[in-house]
Parts: sequence; C-alpha cells; structure tokens
Amino acid sequence: MSKILFASTAALERALDGDEKDYERYYFALYHCLPDEDNPFNKRRSELIKQYPDKAVPVGRYYVLFGEPACELLRSYYHSLSLEESLPKEFRVYAENMWKQIEEKHRKSQSLPKPIDLSEGQLSEDSTLAFYASLAISNGQVIIN
Repeated sequence: MSKILFASTAALERALDGDEKDYERYYFALYHCLPDEDNPFNKRRSELIKQYPDKAVPVGRYYVLFGEPACELLRSYYHSLSLEESLPKEFRVYAENMWKQIEEKHRKSQSLPKPIDLSEGQLSEDSTLAFYASLAISNGQVIIN
C-alpha cells in the first residue's frame, strides 16, 4: 500500500540539504517549473540573486531567497497567474489571494521591532491548502491508481 503525505512549501524548504532532486521538488511546488528551465521567470530570479546577494542562501548549486527579493518574486508570480485569462476563474482568484497574502506576510515581518526576512517557502506557505490536503488524505479521498 502506498503512503501519501503532504508537505508545505516551508516543510519542503526546511528539508533541503543540497540534494538536487529535493530542491527541484521544492522549486516546482513554488513556481511550477524547474530551476534550470530557460524562461523569463528564472531569468528574473537570477537577476534578483545578483541584485540581493546577501538575501540568497546557497543550497547545493541553487539558492533560497529571503526578504524583499523573495517577496518580489512570489508576488509577481502569483500576480501574473491572477491575470492569466486562460486559467480557470477560481484559480485566478486563488492566485490573487496568494499574492496579497504574501505581501501581507512580508509587510508584517518587516514591521517588527527587529525585522525578519522570511524565505520563499515561508512566504508562500498556504495553511488553508495544507489543512484541506491533509483532511482529504486522512479521509481517504486521495487515491493512487
């Protein structure tokens, strides 16, 4: 029998140890592409790493962004999804809520007496998704054929 588990983006990020397959799983969960794909999104991410080298923490040959560049990238990712008319309306609404939630988390973390730079995984973590995914798994509603 297969065992199904759910891992939030923050949990996937905490488990990173330099293994490329683990990083690819984490990265795909965040951005629905692989880190080595040639696309405008990954190019922008590379620019942010150069622009904010102190906010990019190496993980093997890759990086995890923190603070402003992480927020900027995630916010623009979800904002662009919210505007993509080829996607279902429900997903566009979800994406719009996510970029607003990411912006709010970042703003709150920066407004503390001692600001905290949240990571990409922390900023993009969706507790509602985690709850419903865990509930569906525990209810046996997720089936592998």
